[in-house]
Amino acid sequence: MKKVLLLTLLPVAAMATSIKAIGENYQDWDLVCDNTGTCRMAGYQEKGDDPVSILFTRAAGENATVEGKLTILPFGEADRDVQVGQDIEIWLNGKSLGKVKHISDDEPDKLTEEQTKALLSGLKKESEIRLTYGKTTLKVSDKGAAAAMLKMDEFQQRLNTPSALIRQGQEKHAVLAPKVKPKIDAVSVNNRKTIELKHGEKQFNHVLALLRKAHDGCYDGDLESQNIMIYPLTQNKVLAEALCFKGAYQSTNYYAVLDDKLSNVEQVLAEQYNEAGYDEKQGYAFVRGSYKGHAFGDCWNGQDAVWNGKIFIRTSDWMTGGCYKWFTGGAWQLPTFVSDIIVK
Repeated sequence: MKKVLLLTLLPVAAMATSIKAIGENYQDWDLVCDNTGTCRMAGYQEKGDDPVSILFTRAAGENATVEGKLTILPFGEADRDVQVGQDIEIWLNGKSLGKVKHISDDEPDKLTEEQTKALLSGLKKESEIRLTYGKTTLKVSDKGAAAAMLKMDEFQQRLNTPSALIRQGQEKHAVLAPKVKPKIDAVSVNNRKTIELKHGEKQFNHVLALLRKAHDGCYDGDLESQNIMIYPLTQNKVLAEALCFKGAYQSTNYYAVLDDKLSNVEQVLAEQYNEAGYDEKQGYAFVRGSYKGHAFGDCWNGQDAVWNGKIFIRTSDWMTGGCYKWFTGGAWQLPTFVSDIIVK
């Protein structure tokens, strides 16, 4: 009997060479650093204030600069929402840092290099950051920013060097070097016609029994409550999709790779994903998971994996941070694992 293979999280090469990612919260600021060494630091309003967020992004490497962006949650009120083409003025401790033009409602607005440097300098200590446009004033909290910057410097091995954000010095030791994104193979699937095994039918019962035998972590009542979908793969393999657990505001699926005779489970992907399909442009099969961290849906985490012809391989991990900051869908997507997909 073949051994069931649990989901391989990362390719062997990636595990050997990549950086261990982190995701941490410091009061009103989140810090997330990915497997290439890039760090993203997002700050929000204080509790009770109107939603606003600033994101600072810095790659690894001694000469890497910091990029700043801002985003504002629409109020749904014409006199309070920032309009395309409108200027947003940025204030630090009562001093204007100049204006940023709101270019699009679909993309965050970019801060200038000078504005970014000034805000980072101010956030080393207690500071007041305000954004104004029209009659609206929004405030970005400083609480936790200095701790997040210190952790970013520590992660990127900048402490006590000239490139540190908050604990600068003249030490000459090497800082963290940026890593190249791992390349992960994916195989295009020619036959993408799915099959539905209906509840109660002989083939449904047969596959359900195989799934139960391969993994016992799903809620049994949910597992048998819905039809099982079969997605064709390559190499005489298929992907089975069944419900694993259904909660109050989200659910997770049970995925398994089987031979196309539906006689044996070869890989289990359970309790991590809730969507499967094929890439519209390149035709490779994927599984995807996205889960709320808060019922309102303002903070999420997720991951993706692709079929490489033998097994599903993880291609991304991400979170949004910002729980209880009220940005529907999250203000930012903050990856902990990134890769390049190479389609064959």
